[in-house]
Amino acid sequence: MKIKNYAAALVALVGLAFTLSSCGSDDNELTYDPNGVEVTNAELKSVLKAKGYNFNEAGNLLQDDKVKETTSLDLSGTNLPVDALAGLTVLPNLTDVNLSNNGYGPVFDFSKLPTQITGVDLRGNELYDFEGLVDVKMENDERQTTVLHNLKKIYLPESAKYNVEDLMPYYEKAGETTDMQMVNKDNTLEKYNTLREIPDGYFRAYLKSKFNGIFADETHIDLRKPMGLSAGESITLGLVNQFADVNKIKSIEGVEYFINNPYYHSFFVSINIDNDVNFTTSYLSPRENVKGLLLMNTNTTKGIDFSKSTKLVALSLSNNDGITDADLSNTLIGNQKIEDFDATLHNYLSVKYCKNLKTLKLPSQAEGVMNSCELIQLPSLEAVDLSQINAIETLALVVMPKCKITYPNLKYTYYSETNEKVELSEFDTILFAISEDVYKMETTKSFFAAHPVGLTDEGYSYLNDGAYIWEE
Repeated sequence: MKIKNYAAALVALVGLAFTLSSCGSDDNELTYDPNGVEVTNAELKSVLKAKGYNFNEAGNLLQDDKVKETTSLDLSGTNLPVDALAGLTVLPNLTDVNLSNNGYGPVFDFSKLPTQITGVDLRGNELYDFEGLVDVKMENDERQTTVLHNLKKIYLPESAKYNVEDLMPYYEKAGETTDMQMVNKDNTLEKYNTLREIPDGYFRAYLKSKFNGIFADETHIDLRKPMGLSAGESITLGLVNQFADVNKIKSIEGVEYFINNPYYHSFFVSINIDNDVNFTTSYLSPRENVKGLLLMNTNTTKGIDFSKSTKLVALSLSNNDGITDADLSNTLIGNQKIEDFDATLHNYLSVKYCKNLKTLKLPSQAEGVMNSCELIQLPSLEAVDLSQINAIETLALVVMPKCKITYPNLKYTYYSETNEKVELSEFDTILFAISEDVYKMETTKSFFAAHPVGLTDEGYSYLNDGAYIWEE
């Protein structure tokens, strides 16, 4: 018993001496804790163990020489969640981390990364947005940028080229003091810049005809330059177009730099070219300056993030196999007062021939007035809630075999020509187009019963899309 007491006292004395010897005037000197440091995130703990860091019987990280000497850490390929990165403060001298090939995307949030880390490698991740990096405010059309996370080094994946909101202002503000590099199309790193190629010559010619000032040379635009559109103008490619070679355009690659740029004045984008080409785009994230997004025969291969589309009043998508989810809850679609309707776009939703779309969400507690809602040939759509609509001109629900439809209690029709809503009657009606599968749904039968007048299929609209003639 006495031997045990002496041993305990000796351990305590050694521990105290070790702690005192580790405390010095050097602020970078690590203060050792004999009890170790708790690593609360289980995934980070597992990764650190695999990297050879030592833990005591209580499961705490021992603050040994390995911890003290760690200034850089290779976490590539570990798939460590971004939320776990906050726990890296247990390595107090760590400043540089390799986070490549970790499956991150589409967003990387720098607010999750300890401020002590000033070097980060994000290659091999499919990243398009970088939250927590900068805060930008517009004053007299000038960007006022505050850097939220100072970096000495950042290596970016090729997908980062589509980001305008975060990286471009960071580069303007801190590019000279940061080793800022991005993977190019040859899969090698090169110094970051704000020049972006528009590869299709005819699309490039169209852009030059409207926005020549943004071009830095014959093939590249500069993300830093203002677009030059007046508020309310548009990027319009379609049948009614003054651009003579519109039907020769084979690629609209580069339209992402406009749609994803929050620093342009309010505008809308309309792509509706009848040249038998199904266009493709990368990741789209329209901001509050995009009021209309009309992409016909366009496949958004990386989907569309509508979370920041707070001024969007019109959306039209067709033949889009890439979109699987469309959360429009933050938009103004069906959520705008009639007197605020845009004279050109009105307020509508049209989604056609999108075979992989599974979820569609409209704003709840909305104003409830729409020009039209067309949901056509959506074989994978699981549910849609239209209960917030109270006035509409056209409602088309065609070939939606798996969809659970929550119908609205419609009281009014909307007249786009006069921009007014009128109470439903046998004379003031809503064009209601449905397919046979929709017609047979119990919810549709209940909808008909609740609206004995006010619904019509006059003109047999949408027959080419698979509509069923329900009105005799």
